[in-house]
Amino acid sequence: MAADDGRSPTARGSSRVAGLALLSAAALAACGASGTTAPTAPATALARIHQAVARTEAAGTAHLAEETDTRSTLGGTSTHPLSADSLRMVGALRFPGPDAELMTTSRSRLPSATPGTSSTTTSTSSSRSIYLGRHLYMGVPPGPVWNELPFRSPFTYLGVVPTRFLATAPGPVTVAGHPEIDGRATTEYLVPVPRSVHEVPLTDSSNRPSTARFTTAPFTLAVWLDDAGRIVRSSGAVVVTSSRPAGTVREVTTTSLSAFGEPVHIVAPAVVRRG
Repeated sequence: MAADDGRSPTARGSSRVAGLALLSAAALAACGASGTTAPTAPATALARIHQAVARTEAAGTAHLAEETDTRSTLGGTSTHPLSADSLRMVGALRFPGPDAELMTTSRSRLPSATPGTSSTTTSTSSSRSIYLGRHLYMGVPPGPVWNELPFRSPFTYLGVVPTRFLATAPGPVTVAGHPEIDGRATTEYLVPVPRSVHEVPLTDSSNRPSTARFTTAPFTLAVWLDDAGRIVRSSGAVVVTSSRPAGTVREVTTTSLSAFGEPVHIVAPAVVRRG
């Protein structure tokens, strides 16, 4: 989920449900907000987490694969999910920045519009996105026209948290094991993310001001580092409760990085429509 890092539905374009925009903002704002400082973690584990982003980006490039599963009760009265969204994103990253070229496939499930029925409708879509500096280009295959969208912050590649969170995480960080991932030895670290509350100013259709309040529950981020201290996987489950629209969103995201240092070619599209 994202606030200022390019993972919000604005940056995702058609691959996100519009109603989750504010909740995505709240979740990543939570990671950047101040919270209760936990006891100091063992120096070695905490230091490796603090250094992980710098060591990952020192590779210059990486391949990204991300899986996200979202369940939402926004705007409903039922405790059961009113919508679901499964998203897969794959592509290349180039540091610093990072610049990125990604293909996103989204599968959405929404309640039927027919009154009195419990059926759902399912749709699948795909889109391409290119992040270059402060520019974001979105395209729906086969193209060739791309839309350039407003984009102010770097793309984040760590799933449910912005990259800056790992550099300042208070801990305590614990070591959970040493599994192999794709044949590579790794160390798994568990990083607590504190609860936070975030308020967003809104206006209704009559231009009257109001405030939406989002509460992000505390959760644990799992981070796997290779022997070089680079991030090869991160995973977390975020639960955000919203006051307006009323409801809860639960998002589970796992992000994997591989092929560090391999050549990538990321350029702006030739045909662009300003959006």
